[in-house]
Amino acid sequence: MKFFIQLILELLLLVVSFFSVFVLKTPDIKMYFLILFAFLVLLFTIVKWKRPVKDRNFHTVILIVTSLCLLIMTFIYMTGLIKGFQISYSAIYKKYISTETWIMTFFIVIATEVIRYVLSLVRTNKEKKYWILYLAMLINFVLIDLIISTRVTSYYNFGQFYEFFFIVAVQSLAKNIFLMYLSGRFGIIPCLSYRVIMDLYIYFLPVVPKINIFIQAVLLVIFPYILYLVIKKYTAKRKIEPIRKNKVFNRIVTVILSMSLLTLIMLVSREFKYSMIAVGSKSMTGSINKGDAVIYEKYISKEMKLKNGDIIVFSKNDMIVVHRIVEVFELDEGEFVYRTKGDANTSDDNWLVSEKEIFGRVNIRVLLIAWPSVLLNELF
Repeated sequence: MKFFIQLILELLLLVVSFFSVFVLKTPDIKMYFLILFAFLVLLFTIVKWKRPVKDRNFHTVILIVTSLCLLIMTFIYMTGLIKGFQISYSAIYKKYISTETWIMTFFIVIATEVIRYVLSLVRTNKEKKYWILYLAMLINFVLIDLIISTRVTSYYNFGQFYEFFFIVAVQSLAKNIFLMYLSGRFGIIPCLSYRVIMDLYIYFLPVVPKINIFIQAVLLVIFPYILYLVIKKYTAKRKIEPIRKNKVFNRIVTVILSMSLLTLIMLVSREFKYSMIAVGSKSMTGSINKGDAVIYEKYISKEMKLKNGDIIVFSKNDMIVVHRIVEVFELDEGEFVYRTKGDANTSDDNWLVSEKEIFGRVNIRVLLIAWPSVLLNELF
């Protein structure tokens, strides 16, 4: 009976959270705090509170979480020395968001961690049905993150959907899975340490570094897993075991996958010499088909000479285009403009491409890899 009551409470909170994020878009933080507090009170009537049993590695875990969180945040912030700084999104809104709202946000974080710990007491039950409660609340925690976040939660085109899903939701999901593990083993304090450093700092800094948003998102998705591995290493019972062949194989696979992921991140972020972009049209069919991706070398006018036949990536009319150069025109003072054409088109493009509009020259075609991105783009 208690299971079904708790499930109903979690589903009701899920409906309220979903409505706040996707319908209201600008939820009333004070009202949501009251709803969350009521949920917590009702939860206490179902689950008996137990004081966290301090693990023998409790202080070690707090030290690991605090130090590594400070380290990653320092690293992200110090990139501003190279890339520069910009006004924090949240700092702009501080002009008309009241102090009361910031206090409510802080208490929502605390309430969330109390709820997380109480649910960890239920999760110890080995019955499969209790995993439904775990998953329902995991979704709730992600929605709560979106409610207290200053980022955009509406999406009307692919760009906004991409930002919402890959940069906000996935990041929050990775964090909350880790925090549920952390809360279940070590209690509330390590979780609060993580939240204060990783989440709440953005509300109080007037400027933030101009780090590539995709690179930052990937770092913050991977970081909870790294924390988990470090905690597991330093809290597990040490056993001396011989190195087996399967362990060597697993390490080799891990290195290969890590290098592949790192390469993909570097290409997709477009922050380095070589970048990758999806092709979503049929204008180059035959040479580059719809759903393919191309890897291009960043264009630097003083170092790269373009000629007839080169395929270039450029911006035109707020679109990124991948077409072939069919004619080169030299202007005064050594500047060039280019006429382009899609290989599958019957006529040349009705524009000239200036050097300032060129991103790079295509070097490699990757077959079919971009179809998921293309299909998502067409949905919006």
